[in-house]
Amino acid sequence: MEIEEFIDRISCFIPFEVGLENDKLGLQVQASKQEVRKVLITYEVTSEVIQEAKEKQMDLILSFHPLIFFPLDRLIIDERVGSLLLELIQNSISLVVFHTNFDAVRGGTSWLLAERLGLSNLEFLLPNEKREGFGFGVVGEFENFVTDLYLLEKVQGITNSPIRWCIGSSRNIKKIAVVGGSGMNFAKNAYEKNVDAFLTADIKYHDFHYYKGKMMLIDPGHWETEYLVPFGMKKFVDAIFNDEITFFVSNIYTNPVEYFSKEEYNLKQKRVLLNNGV
Repeated sequence: MEIEEFIDRISCFIPFEVGLENDKLGLQVQASKQEVRKVLITYEVTSEVIQEAKEKQMDLILSFHPLIFFPLDRLIIDERVGSLLLELIQNSISLVVFHTNFDAVRGGTSWLLAERLGLSNLEFLLPNEKREGFGFGVVGEFENFVTDLYLLEKVQGITNSPIRWCIGSSRNIKKIAVVGGSGMNFAKNAYEKNVDAFLTADIKYHDFHYYKGKMMLIDPGHWETEYLVPFGMKKFVDAIFNDEITFFVSNIYTNPVEYFSKEEYNLKQKRVLLNNGV
């Protein structure tokens, strides 16, 4: 299958137009004219991921995070992006990105985390006004009220990460909004939905001040709210292509953040990754 057809087939189910306007999606590197037969799905591209793709004789890497995000005016091998682009080209491995458009599909980034939490009655936090059936974030509920400490333990059990948080208007939690990755742009939408808690990443200090006593904020980390994406993406593409293409999920742990603690958070995260997200 040619790379153009490969991208077109996926985009029928995960359209590019539902992603954020300034995101960098689709084909980022066409390193070869060869047909796409074997694809490595990864959270993001690192040298170790490229080496894994080379060893497994992959034709293409399907990445969640874009490698090229800002316009390139020069290719420098001593810089991260330039070095990785050169490595892809040298190994004849192409690169395709499905990022915020995967965030926006039913069953995408935030849905994966909400389902793992055990939430029900899921709906989009912010539905797409132009394209029905798509949107950003998820709102869901526990069957019964739980305590905020129970929720924190639940989140930590999934993310294997220390958690930054603030208390909301109540210690009893039922309705929750979830946005994987940097989602504080959707905090106002969550608050207007009268949720008890909002789970996202990269929350700033002053945001905790603003919402303390109003809405529980939970931040277990960026990678931690999105690491399920490659496994969820594999389910999508397996259903789209059946057995036409062979897909693998990368076993490379790419989280650049290290935690200093008696708890071995990074080791726990690596074990989860190697066990297919379970």
